[in-house]
Amino acid sequence: MFEKAQNERQKRIGGSIDKNIDPESYKKAEKELQQYQLQIKNDKYYAVLNFRNADGKRVQKWFNLNLPVKGNKRRAEMILNELLVNYQGYEAIEPMLLLLSQHIAQWLEANRPNIAVTTYDQYCNILNKHIRPYFDPRGITISKLTAGDIEDYYAYKIAEGLNPNSVIKHHAVIRTALQWAVKHRYIRENVADFAEKPNHVRYHGAEPYTIQEIAMLLQATVNEPIAVPIFLASFYGLRRSEVLGLRWSAINFEEGTFGISTTVVREKHENRIITVVRDQTTKTESSMRVLPLPLYLSVFFKFAAVSSLPKKLCGNCYDTRYTDFLCVDQMGTLLQPDYITQKFQQILVKHSLRRIRFHDLRHSCATIMLYLGYTLKDIQTWLGHSNYSFTADTYIHSGVGVHEQMAERLSEELQMLLPPNFDLS
Repeated sequence: MFEKAQNERQKRIGGSIDKNIDPESYKKAEKELQQYQLQIKNDKYYAVLNFRNADGKRVQKWFNLNLPVKGNKRRAEMILNELLVNYQGYEAIEPMLLLLSQHIAQWLEANRPNIAVTTYDQYCNILNKHIRPYFDPRGITISKLTAGDIEDYYAYKIAEGLNPNSVIKHHAVIRTALQWAVKHRYIRENVADFAEKPNHVRYHGAEPYTIQEIAMLLQATVNEPIAVPIFLASFYGLRRSEVLGLRWSAINFEEGTFGISTTVVREKHENRIITVVRDQTTKTESSMRVLPLPLYLSVFFKFAAVSSLPKKLCGNCYDTRYTDFLCVDQMGTLLQPDYITQKFQQILVKHSLRRIRFHDLRHSCATIMLYLGYTLKDIQTWLGHSNYSFTADTYIHSGVGVHEQMAERLSEELQMLLPPNFDLS
């Protein structure tokens, strides 16, 4: 009976206690797990809290959650967490002695409904591939974790060759998970706030295309199978997921607008990577936006609609699942994200164009918009970023010869204001 209860308790926290840590720490960790738990009585969930009262005596309190067991485990866990935060005297409960990796796993599962599937997969990869292998052998619990431990981890991963920008993502995961622990009063403070994270390293890949190169690209690829994705990424700076998610029903030809509200992404499901259409889901809230459709582009879209209708010739073989999507192949099947990326590289080689990534078309759009005189705020909303500092740091690039042009322009302006005989010598 005890073993069954222990297994249930371990499932709830997202894993068992690491028995490789010293016996004393193991006993403390096991004792900590008994401070709060879910119990089942008469086929209903109960929350059980153990704490010390004002006299220092240990007290156990049961809360009837009024939830049937079937289908309510997640809801019961959420209520238990609320009780831990709100119940008077909870501060007296000893801090959790879970390993850092176990706590992050618990945080991930508790917040899974609020995390996008692709983001959840990314967090799990960070946890299982990086954080767990480093911290678990060291037996570091969240109550013993220090800022120095975290900084040592960052230095170790960078020494391994991991990009500092990737390590910054690890910092975000660790910090958010620890902040969740602070919120629930498992720990007193978030030591990740005191750890110095690596500096952001700006991407130093190929320079974005100039507006002349974009014109050459569009002219060369007009008859290519991914002509529409290339155009949308070049002119509007759409992400690949947004390009593939664009629907005909989102285009309003009368008002001259179209909306970005659907994305197509690659996600992991049961150990398989599949393509998923996400309705009313974009990378950020700011990414869900409405963009203008000038008359010239309206004609382009109408032409694309006519040229993508071979379904009469295909008959029953035509894939009717994606008739509302712009980016489909000749059989009506939605273009795959990886196909766009790979085909784009083949096209650049075929037409002897300078090699860049498909995503660099988004960078190119942002940089061209800046040169055309638009503000960072304008470009931020055009690209669907949540703040323009990210737009400036990540997407705005200085073009070749720009500094020379700046010097010439400043020199000309000064010459107009200074006397003709002005001499610096």
